[in-house]
Amino acid sequence: MNDKASLSAHNVSRVYDGTAVVSGVSLDLPPGVITALLGGSGAGKSTLLRLMAGLEPVDSGEIRLGDRVLSSPGHTLAPEKRHIGLIFQDFALFPHLTALQNIGFGLADMPREEARAIGTQWLSRLGLGARSGAYPHELSGGEQQRVAIARALAPKPAAILMDEPFSGLDPSLRGSVREEALAAIRDAGIPALLVTHDPAEALDSADHIAIMRSGHILQQGPARDIYLKPQGADIAAALGAVNIMAAADMPPGLLTPAPPAGSTLVVRPEGILLDASAPVKARVVSSRLTGPMSRLVLDAGPMRMVALVPRFDAPAAGAEIGIRFDPALAFIFASGAS
Repeated sequence: MNDKASLSAHNVSRVYDGTAVVSGVSLDLPPGVITALLGGSGAGKSTLLRLMAGLEPVDSGEIRLGDRVLSSPGHTLAPEKRHIGLIFQDFALFPHLTALQNIGFGLADMPREEARAIGTQWLSRLGLGARSGAYPHELSGGEQQRVAIARALAPKPAAILMDEPFSGLDPSLRGSVREEALAAIRDAGIPALLVTHDPAEALDSADHIAIMRSGHILQQGPARDIYLKPQGADIAAALGAVNIMAAADMPPGLLTPAPPAGSTLVVRPEGILLDASAPVKARVVSSRLTGPMSRLVLDAGPMRMVALVPRFDAPAAGAEIGIRFDPALAFIFASGAS
């Protein structure tokens, strides 16, 4: 089996009780690329992952690894024969095995000493060299997840699928564990799918993003393109809060050129810029520090908007300020477009 082949879904559907949970989805996971599958609860994300893993059969379409068909109607290659690593939110470690033994479980076909050496290397790679003899209940959540990641990667899988793998971690650990894990996955050079409901995680972690809703993929491509070139208002909103307004309500001078009459304007909060020389003025309803950025609620004529500005630029509530829109973060859609 070519461990550097793409893992892909071709026009795949899965139906439960007459309802298509996944409907005609095509998604290609190239080697060496981390793809985030982003969507809300019930979008079909986890079901698509399960189809690619072989945990469920497809009702139509195909799952392929390179040229090899893994799933088609009436044919589902067993998960253990796909050579695909799986990482879930609940870690799923064996409680009676040490960290090293958990990793070695997936290396049972190797000579014992070779498996031990590989497991030790992976523990060291993920900063757990001193924890090889610890049992899961003796490990922190972040340590348990790193063991789960090492166990998935140690057998050199052809691809890796991750279902909300970091969402159960303490926020103070999440970023560092995710960074270590994804660095190891990138080094492996295999296709990787990260299922998440968190747009910040998708943008921070993934090379490519696919937006999924109601069983369909709405848009997919490089993360930068999804963020800067959304094909609809709903897609723009999938990557974070946005301001949505009718072009008719927009005061002249906020955006050049002005959007066509009857169109809808979608502006990211970070796309509202403070500019003392701008002709459009807004009143600051509230100003709240949220970390490196401040969140402003603004009134500008008939519009109320939310802006994110650097904290050192943030005006106080009650101030009148000049504003304009960053054209790169303001998207114009025909009326009725989603």
